[in-house]
Amino acid sequence: MKISKSVFRALWIFALCVVALGAGTFLYIHHLRAALNAELTAYLDEVARQGVGTLNAQIQGDIRSLRSAAEAISTYKILDNKPWTELLENETKYNDFKRMAFILPSGVAYLSDGFLIDLSHRDYFKKGLEGQATVTDPLTDAVDQGTAVILSVPVFSKDEQVRGVLIAAQPTDMYGNLIASDSFDGEGYSLIIKSNGDKVAVSPSSHTDHNASNIFQSPINENLDPEGKMRRDMKEGRSGMIRFFRPEEGWLYASYVPVGINDWYFLSIVPERVAVQKTKNLFWLSLILAGTVFAVFAILLIYIYRQNRQNHATLYHAAYIDPVLRRPNWAKVRQDMDDILTHTQEHNYAFVAFDINKFKVINDALGYAKANELLQYISSVLEGELHEGEFYCRVQADLFVLLLHMPSSGQLRNRLELINEKIVNFHPASKDRFQLILSFGVCPVTDKSLTANDLLLRAVLARDTVKGNYHDIIAFYDDHFRSRLNQEQAVENNMEEALTKREFSMLLFPVLDMDKAPVAAEGYPVWTPPDKPAVDTDVFLRVFTKNGFIARLDTYMAEEACRLLKHWQDNKLPQVPIALNISAASLRSPYFSSVLLQLTRQYGVSPSHLILQLMPHTDPADLPLLRQLAERLHGEGFKLALNRFGRGTVSLDLIQTLPIDMIKMEGELTRDLGHNPKTTPVLSAFIRMAEDLHLHLVFDGVENGRQLELLRELGAHWWAGPYAGGAQPADMLFETSKEKEI
Repeated sequence: MKISKSVFRALWIFALCVVALGAGTFLYIHHLRAALNAELTAYLDEVARQGVGTLNAQIQGDIRSLRSAAEAISTYKILDNKPWTELLENETKYNDFKRMAFILPSGVAYLSDGFLIDLSHRDYFKKGLEGQATVTDPLTDAVDQGTAVILSVPVFSKDEQVRGVLIAAQPTDMYGNLIASDSFDGEGYSLIIKSNGDKVAVSPSSHTDHNASNIFQSPINENLDPEGKMRRDMKEGRSGMIRFFRPEEGWLYASYVPVGINDWYFLSIVPERVAVQKTKNLFWLSLILAGTVFAVFAILLIYIYRQNRQNHATLYHAAYIDPVLRRPNWAKVRQDMDDILTHTQEHNYAFVAFDINKFKVINDALGYAKANELLQYISSVLEGELHEGEFYCRVQADLFVLLLHMPSSGQLRNRLELINEKIVNFHPASKDRFQLILSFGVCPVTDKSLTANDLLLRAVLARDTVKGNYHDIIAFYDDHFRSRLNQEQAVENNMEEALTKREFSMLLFPVLDMDKAPVAAEGYPVWTPPDKPAVDTDVFLRVFTKNGFIARLDTYMAEEACRLLKHWQDNKLPQVPIALNISAASLRSPYFSSVLLQLTRQYGVSPSHLILQLMPHTDPADLPLLRQLAERLHGEGFKLALNRFGRGTVSLDLIQTLPIDMIKMEGELTRDLGHNPKTTPVLSAFIRMAEDLHLHLVFDGVENGRQLELLRELGAHWWAGPYAGGAQPADMLFETSKEKEI
């Protein structure tokens, strides 16, 4: 039977169509596979770099904790080990270390769990004696033979001599859990390795050979690096990616990034099938359907298109959706904000960053589920407060950013205060109760060339200045703020050296009785660098209070006061008590009272000649600890005073609960004498209260003789202020005064 030309032509056209369909399908699938593989490798590299960031943050945080503990230990005599033994136990529990130890220069180590061993042969001990902080490779635990990474820092004395080495052990399993990731539907896994392939830590995964100590010598990884590219890169400190074959899993990708610690590398591995499984199905299906009619071909194209969209949506969701809030994340909103800031001229905008004070404590108290509920509640509040053309999102943890219209700074402040009021009304359905304190940083958008990242950085810097402040929770970034940041940075850069070189001195402000005879002196720190102008006291006190250095300055000023009292005593000069302001950081220290007592004994002065002044804006949460410390100090003979009484809301609580000896009134009340008719009965009531409680009452802020006479008529006894004379250097004041005791 002969085939007609028309049928032959149709069969030929059909065959060409089938070939074209098959070839086109094959090329399309090949291109799709390459594109998905490219996305896979980019995402795998990002997973590795995020893992490096997480690991570095953990280790650097542990090192900072060790340095803080070492600084506390350095204030004690080495033979008196009880205080620092208790410190090791507390720090071990607080930081979830396996154990901590303090190693004497002899190599004898006192462990936080009670053991006493010799670690003189350890390299980290030897490097610590040389003044180096170290992070070791995994070592065998000398106590329980487990595997752990040792972090060590030297403990310095005041003269910068090494008094010992403080170490902490972190089990390698902790780092394995830290780098664990549920990316790639659980198919991927991560390792921390040395450049020679030795394992440091392994994420929990059924795909990992946990028995092999070296990945290049593992039986399941015999084809891991056949060309040696990865080993060459690791030897030279480079990052990279390789593709290798494993018989039971097929082709896999491995991304490796240097950690920046020792010669460690972060290695992230994922099977290629994660990206290509669906495209393989499409490939074989396309070949089978290549011989069907064009309608089936069209259906196949639609199917491929839908699958491509589904894959794209999955990747989009992972890259641009906040997993807690289920809305666009910072990566997506940042692009929208940049577009608005670049092209919109209709509104003035401000970039706002805010977070919750001590969110980690709240997170621990509530648990992750309730903490996420809090974050979702904040999101719902912001959703209801935003106007058209405004944006918000969560950047990380509890840090939120907003792009808001800003008609004026006052209107924006009022709006943020309203948002704050709504957020702090959150109450979880549990027995735990806590006070939410938010901190807002605002950067007005005055330069259209700045990106959202630039604005975020500036808003966060502004936020940091009010972090933990109970009264002022909003700070604006402007030119004055930038100048202030530069000034504060200069203070932080030089504070350690200034304290070592004793560039701080003490000025004394007299406290007089009604006969103008000195009864006490109030000491204030002054920072005078050599050949430079004096540093503004308000500036360096603000910086020191924020970064915690204020506690060391308190100890320094206490020693200066003891030194001055000793000078008066040795030269048979009259003496008066010296009052010193004590920071909240010192009050929270369990060693502060011991340090003060040690200083008075060292200089041979009476504790009763030191008056410790407390500020009225003490955090209510600190009252139990403050009460315990105050009773201990008072029992040792120190005098306690309450400064700036009449300011804040905690003053009366402090008078009722603490063994206060003296009250110093807020100067504004004294300056109102003769101007505000309500001031006289208020001050008179304070005088009667002080007499009933047997307290000395000092009226600060006296500016002229008229105010002094009015105070005399009210029955006041002690006073201070500009009318008493300005501040004088400590070695020149009161050398001719009569000795008076409180």
